[in-house]
Amino acid sequence: MTFNPTVQVIAAQPAVLDPPDLSFKAILGHFPGLVEAEAVCMTGSTAAGWSNTFSDVDLYVFADHELNLPIDETMETWPGADPSGIRWHNWMGVYDNARIDLKVWPTDTLATALRPYLDTEVEFCAMGDFLQDFVYRLYIGIPLQNEDFFERMRKLLDQSSYRRSLARALKAEAENCLTDVAGQLDSGDDMTARLSAVLAAGFVADACLVLSGELCRRKKWMLRRLQSTPQCGIGVDEYRMTVLDGARPGESDGDCARRVARWAQGHIVRLEDTFLAKP
Repeated sequence: MTFNPTVQVIAAQPAVLDPPDLSFKAILGHFPGLVEAEAVCMTGSTAAGWSNTFSDVDLYVFADHELNLPIDETMETWPGADPSGIRWHNWMGVYDNARIDLKVWPTDTLATALRPYLDTEVEFCAMGDFLQDFVYRLYIGIPLQNEDFFERMRKLLDQSSYRRSLARALKAEAENCLTDVAGQLDSGDDMTARLSAVLAAGFVADACLVLSGELCRRKKWMLRRLQSTPQCGIGVDEYRMTVLDGARPGESDGDCARRVARWAQGHIVRLEDTFLAKP
């Protein structure tokens, strides 16, 4: 059997990419149906200030009825659903030479996702990764339509135990990794212990960031998150030199694992009271 793949160019990428016009007036020119939405925001890396030339533009739209969205050769659309029962609609295509990732959510999505965290002080966050990303993106969204809606959503999140429960879950993951480090070092598996220590450090840094209000769930943004959240107590240079730069000259895998593990343990101890605190 011969494999002969073919490529069909649906929408050619221009040789030079200019930033798209992200004013709501310009966006409405391509998405006139959004005027019927309850609320619209720009989110993702563009809203966070971390985007690059090839980044998608992420739009979150909130509506309780079907919206008319463009149909052209660049777009695709499909329904989405989470195991929790939350549903949404996806639209992906091109606008002003930029890729647009647009999601339409019911207006009560955040209230539905946070219901357990509004009713009680949840000890460990059990929300799935996709909805955690939704919460973060809604929280940082730059309102384009109905700013009051997003202010209400942020207040709802602040009233919940979500942030604290997520931080405690990340701390527990870090402690599990540190237990692995101890066992692996004891059995002589130093190279695996070194990786486990790095994982523990990542969970600890993530927990510190969440406690400080930085809720991004994407690992690739760790240094950007630390840079924008100095109040978390971990600096970019500290994390890079301690965790990312690897073994120091003459340092064995075992010694590297011990050093990084001690660093992670130190930050857990530093924030122990904060992890256990309740409102």
